[in-house]
Amino acid sequence: MRGLMERVFARLHAGESISDQLRLSFMILMGLLIVPALVSLGMMMHYAQTYYGVVHQVERVSSLKPLVQTQIADEMWYVVAGHKSFDGGEQYQMIEHVNSEIDALASSADPANLKTLVVARRTMDTLVNYIDRMGELIRTEQPIAESEALLEEVRNVSSLVADMLAEYADAEISAAALASDSLQATLNVVLVILLALLAVTILFAILAQRSLAQAIHTPIARLEKFAAALAGGDLQARAPETPVTELHELTESLNSMAGRLQDLIDENRREQENLKKSELRALQAQINPHFLYNTLDAIVWLAEAGQSREVIHITRALSDFFRISLSQGKDWIPLSEEIKHLTGYLTIQKIRYRDILDYQIEIPEELGSCQVLKLLLQPLVENAIYHGVKHRRGRGLVRVTGRMEDSWLILEVADNGAGMTDERLAQVRDGLSGDGGESAGYGLFNVNKRIQLYYNQPQGVWIESRMGEGTTVTLKLPVRSLPPA
Repeated sequence: MRGLMERVFARLHAGESISDQLRLSFMILMGLLIVPALVSLGMMMHYAQTYYGVVHQVERVSSLKPLVQTQIADEMWYVVAGHKSFDGGEQYQMIEHVNSEIDALASSADPANLKTLVVARRTMDTLVNYIDRMGELIRTEQPIAESEALLEEVRNVSSLVADMLAEYADAEISAAALASDSLQATLNVVLVILLALLAVTILFAILAQRSLAQAIHTPIARLEKFAAALAGGDLQARAPETPVTELHELTESLNSMAGRLQDLIDENRREQENLKKSELRALQAQINPHFLYNTLDAIVWLAEAGQSREVIHITRALSDFFRISLSQGKDWIPLSEEIKHLTGYLTIQKIRYRDILDYQIEIPEELGSCQVLKLLLQPLVENAIYHGVKHRRGRGLVRVTGRMEDSWLILEVADNGAGMTDERLAQVRDGLSGDGGESAGYGLFNVNKRIQLYYNQPQGVWIESRMGEGTTVTLKLPVRSLPPA
């Protein structure tokens, strides 16, 4: 046994894959447990089925005995005594039932006991002959004494068949007793074998657990030491090579990760710097001194003209514009606030460009609770006014729309201004995909960059434009119903 165990564990350690070692250990344990259990179960089921068959046979025989010994003879006595007519009696139905039961018993009987049933079946044929003769005597109105003599023969034959059935039942009971003894002996042997196998299984499980624990713990402990070194800031640390198949790729990945950590740290620092620059540029765009000067000039000449309502209107719009631009340092605001910010901006521009500018904001109210990054729409509208509508002859239109598509918030800023040539459109798109904002315009570039950084999207804005027909800028943002934590 010890030599066998040593060969098994040598086979376990020969495999470099933890899954192979676990699979082999599992198969051995299952073999030690399941195979004997299945063999034992099969043997017990065989003996139990045999025992059940014997009991079932005895029950059927026991149900036939009173029918043969008593009920058939009593039925014929009623006929002979004149209480029933011969044709109205149930003797033949009883005999047919007994014959079918004997035939069924014979079909599943043990060969050693089959002869008794065969003789009983033939004796039932003799009983039928006696009953047929009694019927003939009754129909020909022979003396009742002859019928009584035949009735006595019927009783004798019925008793004989009942004795045969009792003999068959005794034989079956003896067979059941033998089956029970064999089952008990088998159970005793199986119990001893199972106890021995249980002891072997427990021993093997303990040894396998120790072996596998050692095989798994050693390389993982090395990886823990390596991870602790990384956590301590030692980016030069490397995990040692391991022969364990499942940990080989993990070790290589961890070493690769350690090699890239510094690059990722540097890249993250650059991204943060770019993000801060984009935010600063976006804020600077909001407090453009020319926009502020022009707005204050408009307030002055409106006041001089005595248009106090317009002064109040434009002053409130300017107040909302700067209040929402700052937003108490928040990066995320409800879409309703972004719309209010945009409305303030357009109100001011409408007063300044009343002869050439119209605008429409068509965003459903139910989208107002969606959280968006602030200062997304105003730079796009500013681009539409200064690069589109101002270069158009006649009145221009800036249209801002919003809608939901699945789990995406779609915002569009469209104008019917001068539009762009294909060459200029390609230049703007290239500027957005690169790092330079000049070719795309700082406002559009900043919106695109901030969406990429904050929403972690490869693309922030989509632009479509045709010369002489206008430009459409589309934002596709994931829906945020609540501000991020």
